Amino acid sequence: MLKISKLPFILLAVLLITALFVGGVFIYSLVTILVSIIVLSYLSGRTIYKNVVNILWKNNDKVQVGDKVKIELEFYNSGIFPIPYLRVKTNFSKRLTGEQEHERIYSIMPASKIIITKEFVCKNKGIYQIGYAEVEFGDSMGIFKWKKVFETDVSLHVYPKLHHLKRLKIPFRQNFGTVPVNHSAYEDFASVRDIRKYNIGDSLKKVHWKVTAHKGEFFVKNLELNATADINVFWDLYNKNYACEYGDEIEELGAECAVSIIRYALNNNMSASLYAKEHHFIRLSGTGIGRYPEFLDQITMAEVTGDILVWDLVKREAQKLNLGATAIVITPQIDDIALEVLLGFKAKGIEFSVIYLCRSKDAVNSNIEALKQRGIMVNTLSLADDIRLVLGGS
Repeated sequence: MLKISKLPFILLAVLLITALFVGGVFIYSLVTILVSIIVLSYLSGRTIYKNVVNILWKNNDKVQVGDKVKIELEFYNSGIFPIPYLRVKTNFSKRLTGEQEHERIYSIMPASKIIITKEFVCKNKGIYQIGYAEVEFGDSMGIFKWKKVFETDVSLHVYPKLHHLKRLKIPFRQNFGTVPVNHSAYEDFASVRDIRKYNIGDSLKKVHWKVTAHKGEFFVKNLELNATADINVFWDLYNKNYACEYGDEIEELGAECAVSIIRYALNNNMSASLYAKEHHFIRLSGTGIGRYPEFLDQITMAEVTGDILVWDLVKREAQKLNLGATAIVITPQIDDIALEVLLGFKAKGIEFSVIYLCRSKDAVNSNIEALKQRGIMVNTLSLADDIRLVLGGS
């Protein structure tokens, strides 16, 4: 792209008219010099446009929120003309870096290069295209300005921060997957914890017959206690719920909850399902830790662009869940509609837990207490809280 200053050409037109009417060697010399300057400026700009090269380097292309990233932009002038000034503009998003992007001005001699280093801590999840750079340069006389865009397919994947949960503080009632509990009704006869001597009252089903025959006295098996679970995560992406000063931070907190819960479920052989509504509906289900990257990518790419309440999503999708299913709603909004929906499903035998996202625990929400009084678990999670402590209880 080329921009031309009109002033030199106006001056050239004046000199030509003067030469026609007045004549003289001096006037024609001025015309010749000005034309030479214009031509030389144009040719040097065209040469620089063809010979300026951009190379981008990065120390990593897949990171988590909170990780530090270093990116280097290298501009090389392979031509024979110097670049008096080079204005560089990149598209490092403020959402990514937390800082407003500023233009920078440099000069480059022939066969020389400049390196622009950008170091920052990744602020928000997402997939960011960082292979874009726009440069503007011109001649020393300011006659021509050239603009060149470098756009390569270079992206930076910033994943939500993963919190490794040792346990998950929610009730389990369904018959998929395994998770430790503290009730004998969930004794798993296929999983032996240890062996002990027989006590009066022990069930004969627990007798370890091989050890009993070898020792000559009765021994019984202590069994692992495992409930089974199918976890359904409903993630609130309704745009109006995040239209506040701390919206980005609360969105990030919700994403961290979602990936941490799903990672825990898959790692414990549970079936996990994710439901959300951004500009399209998200429905993803899977079992086994091998499916975790799919959930991680989906949550990373999701944006707060939803146009329906999460409770409308719950009403529609939870109808398809089996009785006794375990469902978790991650949301920054608990209102009267939430109360109505959750109590309705509880009466149908579908167990809900709610993770309430907020800036500070000082905020008062009467609906939270109403839900707790009716036996629905609500975990309040603020920006200052440790997710592992809130969700795991330890």
